[in-house]
Amino acid sequence: MAQSHTIPEMIDPALHLQGGGDYHDMIYFPVKINAMISMFLSGFATAIIVSISLIFKLYKRPLARMVLVINMAHVLFYFSKISVLLFPPRSELHCRILSIIVVFGIESAVFWGALFAHLFYVIIKSQSMDEVPRMMKYYVLVAVILPFVSGILSSFTKFLIYSESLETCVHRVYADHFDLSYDLHVLIPVWLACILSTVWYKKAISKISDLQWNSDRNELYVLLIYPGVLMFCWGLHLVLQTIIQMGTSPSQTLIDISISLVNLQGFFDALVYGRSVKEALKDRARSHYGRKISQEEEIVEVKSNREMSAGSYSYLMGEEINKS
Repeated sequence: MAQSHTIPEMIDPALHLQGGGDYHDMIYFPVKINAMISMFLSGFATAIIVSISLIFKLYKRPLARMVLVINMAHVLFYFSKISVLLFPPRSELHCRILSIIVVFGIESAVFWGALFAHLFYVIIKSQSMDEVPRMMKYYVLVAVILPFVSGILSSFTKFLIYSESLETCVHRVYADHFDLSYDLHVLIPVWLACILSTVWYKKAISKISDLQWNSDRNELYVLLIYPGVLMFCWGLHLVLQTIIQMGTSPSQTLIDISISLVNLQGFFDALVYGRSVKEALKDRARSHYGRKISQEEEIVEVKSNREMSAGSYSYLMGEEINKS
């Protein structure tokens, strides 16, 4: 009979090598608060960015729509993890639904991160922001439609299953086998996103010396930093996951650090865009204040003109009375 082993609660799936048994169950949704600190930071930071973007309609700015969507993907991912505190999984169906949300959130966020690098290269090459609307339809296909399809498929590939003994969703890894479902839905997409980000970064840098366009520095700042956050947060995790599947056993401390970095991606993304949000709100405040002053001046001018007209009319009436 197959033996099962459970792995200590984890923030994200990571292969912990343990001897013996036919498979290992990895708890994918931790319920201890101290294990969820990084998720709380990222979840609430990205939720704040999404709320501000919607309330103040910042998504009308050239790149803000992309930033809004990547942060919405983060919100779905992190709050699906946090949701188990209020709604613990109780069935296979519940785990399948969570699987769709988690896979979509991961893939969408990393693909958007890579596409920021691509758009950085496109803008540097064309020296114009006019390319942003044209590229959006392709970006939505890559970073929204494809991750959603992958999320649906993950519910059939048993990316997450319900464990009756643990009473939660687990990711099951079989001994002496590649973790095919994790590779398909997480490892390969993230590796691809990081490699493409590096390639597009390199191409963009080679074009920067020819840049003569007076661009919006805040917009280029976002384009430059977002892919960097992707590679910083996922780089170590990808390397560890790859060498683990090749039979190497890295230290548990190193694995824990890599998992924490992955879960802080949303926080760092929100922090990066926070600068642009601050500038956008300042511009909006200045614009609103400028319009208010202009309207007040216009009212004063109209009032002054009316008073002058009334005075002239009274004076003319006075002349008429004197003539009579």
